[in-house]
Amino acid sequence: MDKLKHIHQQFLDRRWIGAIIIAAFYFFGTFGILIGYGDWFVPKTAFNLLLTFLVLIVYQEKLNYKLLIALASCYLIGFTAEYLGVQYGLIFGDYFYPDTLGPQLLGVPVVIGINWYIITFVVWSVLDKSNIHPWLKVVLAALITTLIDVVIEPVAIALDFWTWDADEIPLQNYAGWFVISILIFAIYQGIKVPSKNRMAIIILGWQLFFFLLLNIFL
Repeated sequence: MDKLKHIHQQFLDRRWIGAIIIAAFYFFGTFGILIGYGDWFVPKTAFNLLLTFLVLIVYQEKLNYKLLIALASCYLIGFTAEYLGVQYGLIFGDYFYPDTLGPQLLGVPVVIGINWYIITFVVWSVLDKSNIHPWLKVVLAALITTLIDVVIEPVAIALDFWTWDADEIPLQNYAGWFVISILIFAIYQGIKVPSKNRMAIIILGWQLFFFLLLNIFL
């Protein structure tokens, strides 16, 4: 156990390693897609999400049961919401997932719950340093997460991550994102999940870089 703690601390002291890994994958992925190699890069999206998740966990300052509860809760809520969406058109609207994001369970990519965790946790990690009232922080975090989805949606559709049945994004989708995000952030706040993470702001920045640039040029 002491050896594992020592290894973990070594990673924490060398944030540049994680920063280079994240920068390399998002930079080359972005420009690889833009110059016409999307057929090679896009199928690697699930791997990229898992790598991002691993880096996020490795650079988490405090690893304890609360973090595990946050991860399990977020995954379960996100996956359940997606299941209700693809199977019944509830919460987000009528849409479906092709096989772009890898293996699926009940029509939902297995990795999608991880994606919910990455997005919500990096937003929470950045906001949790502020002195905003805790429950106002929950609402603000949900609003920011929903705005991030506004940026994500056009790119996700263009890259065939998911497809809307009516070929347009319903407003219901954004309302659903806000409600689900509120629920997730309420859990983060309620259990006081440890949020200090040396890689969160870097991951958030590179994700915004990826989606904003592809929004402009795709």
